[in-house]
Order: sequence, then C-alpha cells, then structure tokens
Amino acid sequence: MKSSKEDLLKRGFAVQEDIALLSGKPQEELLDLLHSDNAIIRTASAYNLSSTKQNKKIVTDELLKQLSVEKCLYTKLAICESLEKGDIDTAKQMINYLGKIGNNQHKQLPDKVSLKKSFPLPRDIIARSLGKMSVIVFPVLIDVLQSCDIEKISEALDAIGFMVFYNQQLSNEKNAQAIYDVMEKHQDSSLFLWKGILCLSAFPLVKSKKILEGFISQNNLLGEEAKRSLNLINARL
Repeated sequence: MKSSKEDLLKRGFAVQEDIALLSGKPQEELLDLLHSDNAIIRTASAYNLSSTKQNKKIVTDELLKQLSVEKCLYTKLAICESLEKGDIDTAKQMINYLGKIGNNQHKQLPDKVSLKKSFPLPRDIIARSLGKMSVIVFPVLIDVLQSCDIEKISEALDAIGFMVFYNQQLSNEKNAQAIYDVMEKHQDSSLFLWKGILCLSAFPLVKSKKILEGFISQNNLLGEEAKRSLNLINARL
C-alpha cells in the first residue's frame, strides 16, 4: 500500500526542491537546521551536509547525535546516506555508536535461518551504514574485532560480512583469520558463533568451508546457517 503525501511528509520525505532550498547555506546554519522541529528540513539539511568539506568531525558528531534520537524514517535514511560518504575518520566516530541506536539488534539467536540468497542487511543502523561505506574503512572494522567490547564486536561482524560479500577483494586469508579468531575466542556464545557462520559466507576459502562443515551436522540453527553459508560459497566457486 502506497503512503499518502501526508504520511511521507510526517516521515520527513524531502523532494529535490526542499533539498535545493538549503543548498549553499553556511555549514553552521545547516547544523542548526539538522535539529529543526520540521522533519523535512532535518532531511534536507542532512543531505546538504554530506558534501561539506570543513569541520567534518563536528558534522559527523552532529549527524550521529541526531540519528540517535531521530524518529522519522526518511530523515534517518538521509543521515545514514551522508555518513556513508565519509572516510576513515568518519567510520572511527561511527564505531562509538555501534549497538547503541534502537533496539533492532540481534541479542539472541533468531527463530529460523535466513531466507535471503545474499548477505542480510545488518539490523543495527550503524553497522548497516558502515557495511555500505568505501572499503577504505575496512581496517576500522577489523580493529573492533580485536577490542574487548562485546556489543561492538557483535555488530561489527555483521558490517564486515556485508562489506566483504559485496567487495570480494577483501575475502582473503588475513581478513578471514580475524573472523576465525573471534569464533574461537567466543566459542561458548551461540550468538557469536551464529554471526561468525553468517560472516563466513562472504569468504569463499578452503578454511572457511572446513569450519562451516564442522557445524552442518548439528541439528539446530547453527547447523542450518552453516549449510546456507556453504551454499552461498559454493555458488561463487
């Protein structure tokens, strides 16, 4: 069912004319408008801030702060699209918000295996945006896996799997080893093992297949997800 014009406006949907009205506004004014009571203005401001060249750290901070409290769908999308155009420094700032926005993250195993024929879009909004960024930010994601922050590691696995799945030049032994290490370190966590198994679907490597084959005999979600990951790998070989 199509949304009515009124519904779109309430959700912060901005047309090109709305965005153009703020084009050329000073950065300081755009940052103020990013927190406007009007959702359309917030959306238009977010889009215009994506091309900013000055004070990028401040801009990223404000985008993330607004995303943390934003309720309107199209404004959220505009903020995420602006963040996704960022660089390594942007990604480092985003890492601090992994698992902190919303309640859509996997806190426990899902009820059934994914039905997607590709890598599922990360549920955490920051992980989702990180996964869509340029591959130049990939080292930032790997660094998260070597931290002690369980919440961030969990969401970073999703971002890594998504990025690697669609950028196969990253699917090498060195990067895969970081996933193997996480699975070994957190082998008592069914959630981490499940996310690791999902992530390995992006790494069509001999060792990845061997690890997945070690799970397929299990009559549970891990076994089913391992079969799915192997199918995705075999489809690429």
